[in-house]
Amino acid sequence: MAESDPEVLRAVLEGIPEGIIVINEKDEITFANKAAEQIRHISADRFVGTSVLRCHPDKSHGRVKRALQFLRTEKGRTFTRMVTDTEKNRYYENVYSAIRDTASNYIGALVLSRDITDKRKREEEKAAYLQTLKEKVAELTEEIHGLFVSSMTSLVRALEAKDPYTEGHSIRVRNTAVRVAKHKYGVSPEATEVDLASKLHDIGKVGIREEVLNKPGPLSEQEFAHVKEHVLLGESILTPIEKLRSVARIVRHHHERFDGKGYPDGLQGVAIPEAARIIAIADSYDAMTSARPYRSAMKPEEAAQEIERKAGTQFDPDWTEVFVSLFHSGSIG
Repeated sequence: MAESDPEVLRAVLEGIPEGIIVINEKDEITFANKAAEQIRHISADRFVGTSVLRCHPDKSHGRVKRALQFLRTEKGRTFTRMVTDTEKNRYYENVYSAIRDTASNYIGALVLSRDITDKRKREEEKAAYLQTLKEKVAELTEEIHGLFVSSMTSLVRALEAKDPYTEGHSIRVRNTAVRVAKHKYGVSPEATEVDLASKLHDIGKVGIREEVLNKPGPLSEQEFAHVKEHVLLGESILTPIEKLRSVARIVRHHHERFDGKGYPDGLQGVAIPEAARIIAIADSYDAMTSARPYRSAMKPEEAAQEIERKAGTQFDPDWTEVFVSLFHSGSIG
């Protein structure tokens, strides 16, 4: 090697914009370029020939020793640390790698310090932008969700208003179902779900032929089969809205029976969504206490007795007990 080679190498290292520190096998600094001096707030004249630990706060000496030991024992490995210069509000990425001779013996280490402040700030700006975008999307989604629910509720009311015998049915079902749910759950997500599902439980009737829906007499077998489709239509209307998928499932199953003889899937017992079991009671109570062209309305007491009689067959016995208790206390009915 020519005598000028070390000077050429030093000139090259000094010209590199990244900080370069070279450490020998005794963990002593043998070289630090100008960039490293600026990044580390050190003077090469003072630190060359001394332990690298002098470049670090006392509290980090244990970590530095552990890192250097890692480089000694783990051949071919490097590691990276990100450090912050709080005085200058700068961020640096320090890459540590071992220096080995031709026989793979450890003879020192090299620390390369790269200023990543601009990159870090871009990442922070991007993260802030994405968070803002996420919040705006969530806000817009919530707004769309609210508009959809309001539209569907208005549609149900308009549908019921065509028939004086069913007008206000969904609101009455909702009032009863929510009171039953809140008796156990209080103000909770479960009660909120019952509230929403009960208001929309008959939304699928928008797809039922009007002459069948408002027929002033008993339905034929074919007509009843057509009416039963409203639970499937209701589910299909609500399912595309992600936040309403659990509500859609409740709407699908609010005509199931506790004994498994309901529709559309013949679910039995606790396999039926709990909110659907609550709505089934409220729905039946309102149907029985509402007049129809072909029959008179039951008295509230008679309807409550009928629901109690069918506990365990048509209705969930536990929720029936809650309903009957609230009825006799005057909270519903």
